[in-house]
Amino acid sequence: MTAMSAVAGRTDVAADLERQLAHWLGAAGTFTDAEEFASLEAWHAVEEQVGLPLRRELAATVERLLSMGRATAVLVRSARSDPGQIPAAAAAVQAFRRRYAAVEQTLEFLGEAVNSRTSPALRAVLRNIDEMAMLSMQPVLVPLRLPQVPVLAYVDKGMGASILRAGVRLWAPGTVNPVAAVRVVRHNLYRFTSAFHEVGHQIAVMTGWATDVGRALGDALADDPPLRAMWSPWVPEIVADVFAFVHTGYASVAALYDVVGDRATVLRWPVGDPHPVGWIRTLLGCRMCRLTYGAGPWDSLERAVVAAHPLRSATPELAALMERSRARLDRITQVCLATPVRGFHGRTITDLVDPRRVSPQALADLERAAGPAMWTSPELRRREGIRIVALTGLREAEDPDKAGEWIQRSRSWLTAGARSA
Repeated sequence: MTAMSAVAGRTDVAADLERQLAHWLGAAGTFTDAEEFASLEAWHAVEEQVGLPLRRELAATVERLLSMGRATAVLVRSARSDPGQIPAAAAAVQAFRRRYAAVEQTLEFLGEAVNSRTSPALRAVLRNIDEMAMLSMQPVLVPLRLPQVPVLAYVDKGMGASILRAGVRLWAPGTVNPVAAVRVVRHNLYRFTSAFHEVGHQIAVMTGWATDVGRALGDALADDPPLRAMWSPWVPEIVADVFAFVHTGYASVAALYDVVGDRATVLRWPVGDPHPVGWIRTLLGCRMCRLTYGAGPWDSLERAVVAAHPLRSATPELAALMERSRARLDRITQVCLATPVRGFHGRTITDLVDPRRVSPQALADLERAAGPAMWTSPELRRREGIRIVALTGLREAEDPDKAGEWIQRSRSWLTAGARSA
């Protein structure tokens, strides 16, 4: 290659770097418009305490990206006149491309979550889930003087819920999730006990709840090392189940079984899965009900689970572990419900959230006292909304012949006022 052609080649590379950067920087500039990712109506449907911190964090993320792009542009321009800068300029353009992709992934995820509020009715339901999920954390956060956590619920397909916790770092460097983004699946949209499970994960991380329960459970199972080794990794999911239980009682157990009761997986133990085996997880929920409330419909559910999924269908090793676990469920349940937690200032979860408030008798008393106003009063929805979710879930589980009626009643209650949403 002649000297002249080498110079021309470097000039071409520098010019192309400028062209590449112009494209990526121009594309990044569109990120300043939040409507690129969600409709204006969807953004308006997100409550101020959720939408404002979310928009603020996203705007800061985009500004950091654009600032990086401007600095890269200076380097690329200098490479046009100083070929020695070309390697550094090329590396900077590649880094900007990668940052663009990370920011795009962050904005797409949160935008899709906001944009799942596609109709007035759905916006009303998700706003109610936002509010009740935030309220469920208050009995823990307020006495511990911990900050309120905004919740952004969104609807998706599939079987199980999930959470992207507030405070975790997102895909874009420097971006911290300002809200708890809770995925609620469509089949449980009007029986969203899973949302309380998910914010239970948020509470557990903020307080160290799972650490103390894990230690106590390890002590309780110390005489059976294989059993202890099986249960210990499940503790974060178990305490989240407990959080859903203390707020919604048996409704959370029935809803959980509807998710985990797949014949193909209910007695399977995949390597690395943090969730308890569905069979024993359901029995643990039933046992929480029995030890808290006495006899009830959970007894029938436990018998049904055992009859429908006999342990002979599991591997011999897993069947033995399940049988030993079932024999010790009373003790395991007591640990889950009654372990003092340092992050709770030495109290138990049931000291902070009394599950007896959602016993079948307490819910029947609420239903009788509230009367028809339960389904129409905004004040009752604000004050007793979580218990009404527990009631509708209980009634749906108790009487299969009327399950459809209860789902429709819950839907009408949650979408009340949707025309003005």
